[in-house]
Amino acid sequence: MTITFANIPTTIRTPGAYAEIDNSRALKGLVQNPHKVLILGQKTAAGTVGKAVLTAITRDNLADGYFGPGSILARMCNRFKANNPNTELYAMALSGGTATASARLHFSVALSATAGIVSGVATVYMMINGEQLTLTLNSGWSVTDVNSYTKALINASTYSNLPVVASMSATSTVLMLSAVCSGAAGNYLDVRFNYYDGQSYPKAFGDSVLMSAFAGGANAPDLGDAWAVIAGEQFHHIIQPYVDAANLTEIEDELASRFLPLDDLWGHGYTAVRGTAASCTTLGNGRNSPHNTIIGFYDSPTDPAEWAAALGAVAAWNLNNDPGRPLQFLHLKGLLPPPVSSRFDRSERDILLYDGIATYMVDTGGRVLLERCITTYQSNALGLPDPSYLDVEVLATLAEIRYQYRVRMTNRFITQRFKLADDTFPVQPGSKVVTPRTIKEETIALFTILQDKGLIENLQDFIDNLVVERDAADRNRVNVLLPPDLVNQFRILAAIVEFIL
Repeated sequence: MTITFANIPTTIRTPGAYAEIDNSRALKGLVQNPHKVLILGQKTAAGTVGKAVLTAITRDNLADGYFGPGSILARMCNRFKANNPNTELYAMALSGGTATASARLHFSVALSATAGIVSGVATVYMMINGEQLTLTLNSGWSVTDVNSYTKALINASTYSNLPVVASMSATSTVLMLSAVCSGAAGNYLDVRFNYYDGQSYPKAFGDSVLMSAFAGGANAPDLGDAWAVIAGEQFHHIIQPYVDAANLTEIEDELASRFLPLDDLWGHGYTAVRGTAASCTTLGNGRNSPHNTIIGFYDSPTDPAEWAAALGAVAAWNLNNDPGRPLQFLHLKGLLPPPVSSRFDRSERDILLYDGIATYMVDTGGRVLLERCITTYQSNALGLPDPSYLDVEVLATLAEIRYQYRVRMTNRFITQRFKLADDTFPVQPGSKVVTPRTIKEETIALFTILQDKGLIENLQDFIDNLVVERDAADRNRVNVLLPPDLVNQFRILAAIVEFIL
């Protein structure tokens, strides 16, 4: 008998018609590979979920209750959902920093109706972390009145998602804003006035508003606290808001380990930094990982935590849909662009793309668009330039190819408990015996589909250079050399116009 049965004994004698089901040849095309996302950040005491607890975020605004309104983690989850409501999302809160960032506002007001300066109300346009608050100030109000009113407005339930709480100085002359989460990340929060065109201070509001930037936040959570919780579980995209050297090293090392073949838990990291072009360059040149992306910007009202969440959301959806298709010019919803004078120009962005920093653009409608999503990988072990892992699409495509190959071969042969023989063995139909030649044929069939999917090109070269051989030392093992030519991304079109008069 040449046909091999898994469940029907060859020694059975009781009469009957028996049939077992074999799924080893069921997979004809590619299999679905739904991605999962993890967001790491900080919660407030109001959050109902404890720290280091992996929590599914299945719909909008769940994160507010889980992690506290206005917290770093809740805002990141909400921004993610606004950009990508479909990809499976999990979040985990980490222990915070050791100090809280704060900002101080000194209002210069002159609202006395008796002085004839204003006879009605005055409107002031204030923005905190990209959310606009419209202040309606009555005539005759003092600085204390303005501070008291603004404090109540900021702390009102209407603005419960703001990342700050307001208080007043002992003399009531200064309005103080404090981040709801401790740590250095609070230093990147933003408060400003008159962001949109046409907005300005009313005459009655005085000549200016004196305000200090957010400062004083110190230290950050340790991303390493998360790894034990998610050990053995794959998250294809991990988003976090911290850019200190310790945490960047933590996530780079963890993702590098997860990418190794025995683990095969590929995941990519995303974060963001606010700074000048020079400071972004300094940060990027200090990193060199193919597994992490840092997008840089300067002077946006929206803080880096939400930039990271929007970037990760857009990348997660599109790389899962087609890992080889470039991410350029995708809209990062909910992010407010810097004023025109603070945006990086093309030459600055080109430098950043050589220094490990991903870049953005702003369209004529004021929308923030992803320009090029690169990793921080820039050089090989000898410090020589190496662009092989420059773009996130490369590792995403390789991870998808490896996933499809592993699933195909495992389902076809390994879990079916095939025996292994040389190519000279006379394999009979229905027998559970595989040879290197059969594995090669199955490999070519799969990569033909991958070419049709648009993930590789030059299939014939792949076939010509494909090597499948039985291991000389371990006769239970087959070694395979896969030489795919990955499809590239169309990014630049250069032309010369040779004109005739």
